[in-house]
Formats: sequence, structure tokens, C-alpha cells
Amino acid sequence: MSVISAMEGAEWVTDPFPHAVIDGLWGDDLLVLARNEFDSVQPHQWRTYGDPEEYGKKALDDPAQWGGAVSAFFDAANGDGFVFLLQRLTGIENLTGDPLGGGMHETGEHGRLGIHRDFNYHPDGRVRRVNLLTYLNDEWDCGWGGCLYLGADRKIRVEPVFNRTVLFECGPESWHGHPEPVVGDHLRRSLATYYYTPAGSIDLGEGHSTIYRRD
Repeated sequence: MSVISAMEGAEWVTDPFPHAVIDGLWGDDLLVLARNEFDSVQPHQWRTYGDPEEYGKKALDDPAQWGGAVSAFFDAANGDGFVFLLQRLTGIENLTGDPLGGGMHETGEHGRLGIHRDFNYHPDGRVRRVNLLTYLNDEWDCGWGGCLYLGADRKIRVEPVFNRTVLFECGPESWHGHPEPVVGDHLRRSLATYYYTPAGSIDLGEGHSTIYRRD
């Protein structure tokens, strides 16, 4: 299946907030190479989160430190062709990609990410509109923790399996996360990029950092 046909066949679901879950969006060979590059990342390269709500999460969002396959993935995900398809799927125009806070993500044992809404404005003023998450795990059992939930009441559960991509619109209702800690000897790996529209294109209210749901 090509990226074009996968995107054209995707369903943009509005409940609990606008999103799509797409299997097989990217070429398997590229994602295998990208996953293998995680093994080459040195401990000092990771940015590790220590907040209890995002405990154990590691990220590498510096393009200069990515390997060739990871770079190729983000070149494709931020390229004009894919962004055109994304705009057509979401109905949001003038999107531009940015790896800030995204890039390579890895979470191991005890790691979790509480249900939250993301920061809403880029430091340069652009408005955060869409998230893209692509998973690299050959298999995943929600009994291991680490499954993605969408909605304040965790209405949608998504297993983070290989070549599954989750796209969703960012906004006041876009609660999401993987709050159940990873258990056992498993590494939850993904690639993430975020898309923005120009500053002033839409009013998302006062700027804020990540907001966690406390319940």
C-alpha cells in the first residue's frame, strides 16, 4: 500500500476528538532500519524526563543526531507531498512540520505518560494543530502497559504495534497518553512529529505547556 492510498483511505474520526489510526502507512523496510538506529543512540544523547507524569520517557529531537533512516522518515513526514495529504485529510491548511519535542521516543520498564494535552504554541508563535505518532514495536500486549489512550475518559485504546500511525488534532479536548507503566523487559519505541499553522491563524487561548489530567 502506498502512502497516498493509505492516506486517502484513512477515516478522520471526530470522537472523542478528531483523529485517525492508520496501519501500514510507511514502508516496512524504512521503519525496520529506523528502529535499528535506536540501538546506536548513546545514553548521553537522550533527553530523559523525570516528572512522575512522564517518568522514564526518553527523546532525541535533534535532527543532527539522527541516523540516515530516521532522517529519511522525517524528511518524508515533513515533505510537501505528505503534508498536502495531511491537509486534505484533516481540512487544516498551511501546515508545517517540526520535530521540537518529538523525534525519536523510547520508554522502558516503569515508564509512562499521563493523560494530557500538549503545549499549544511553538516558541516561534506558530499554533500546534496536529500530532503524528508512528510505532516501531513488532508486537505489543496492553498487559505490558504502554498502550495509547485517546479521550479524557480513555475512550479509545491503541496498541503501539509496528507501522501503526496515529494522527490527531491538537486542541482543548485532545487528551491522550499512555498512563499505564511499561512492565517487563519491553521498549516502547516511536517516531513523532508535530504540525503547526502560522502564528495568529487560530486562537487556542492563552499559551500553556503540557497540561496533565489529575483524576
